[in-house]
Amino acid sequence: MKLPPRPCGFSNIASQMLNRPLLIHPHKVEVLVCALHTKLGIVKMETIDGVTLEAQGMLHQAELAQQQALARDASYDREGRKPYEMSGDIAVIRIEGTLVHKAGWLDALSGFCGYTTLAQRFAAAFADPDVTGIWVEIDSPGGSVAGLFALVEEIALGTQSMGGKPVYAWVNEMACSAAYAIACVCDKVFGPRDAIVGSIGSVIVHTSIAAALEEGGVSVKVIRAGERKYRGNSMEELDEATETKLQTAVDETRDRFANLVSMGRNLPVADVLATEADWFSGDDAVRLGLMDEVLAERTAWARLEDECDRIKRSERERRHLS
Repeated sequence: MKLPPRPCGFSNIASQMLNRPLLIHPHKVEVLVCALHTKLGIVKMETIDGVTLEAQGMLHQAELAQQQALARDASYDREGRKPYEMSGDIAVIRIEGTLVHKAGWLDALSGFCGYTTLAQRFAAAFADPDVTGIWVEIDSPGGSVAGLFALVEEIALGTQSMGGKPVYAWVNEMACSAAYAIACVCDKVFGPRDAIVGSIGSVIVHTSIAAALEEGGVSVKVIRAGERKYRGNSMEELDEATETKLQTAVDETRDRFANLVSMGRNLPVADVLATEADWFSGDDAVRLGLMDEVLAERTAWARLEDECDRIKRSERERRHLS
């Protein structure tokens, strides 16, 4: 018996993205806000620029993904198959698009990647006796905080530095914010000269449509029981207490992120914070300790293969001696 697809669409994504701390590249914030507000009926995009065009494309992809998911009952029989690609004895896990806690049918086709799906893939790879090492290919601007730190903790515990399997991150263009949080706990981080990494900070985007409602002749009165109930909604201007609370949330998230990078990359927390959430590429990223080396992909892959071969030789020798 097949269970119906679990509802997990734009409303779920919006709950993770709006008025919540985010670990995401600045440009992608604009795209997401445009797309989510349009989909939820809050605003309608009418301008033609890079941000709105990209958001329209995201909406089109999401609608297509929803139709395809419903058509195939949003289920896939993985019995007898691995949830990742294999190249020899190396598992390949790809991380692409905006990262969220539960993507549901909004998978890579529509520009989202779910932490829960990634957690399942990493857990399976760490437990798989056929897997000697893990290659993590990343191209993501980051995403939501919910679910992220639980995922990176599991990855960190499974890496070679913790007695597990070697995990190499390859930055295939971008690993920023939440995506860099994943990269930084891998044993090695490599990328080409134009790879973009960092953005070690947090942001909350609050949108007020109060002025637009007033201009349109719409009067909104919020009747609340409890002074803090429904504060931070889009129909009222942001009050000082709510703004202070949101600022505290992003500050705490940034500190937590910086401590994670400090641990994963063996850097002083002060040095991580000194990056001021900027992004870096190539030699600058290496100089700051955010990447290990600028390498061609085949060279980085060969490094992991060599690491896996050493592990296999060591295991054979151990079995022989015992």
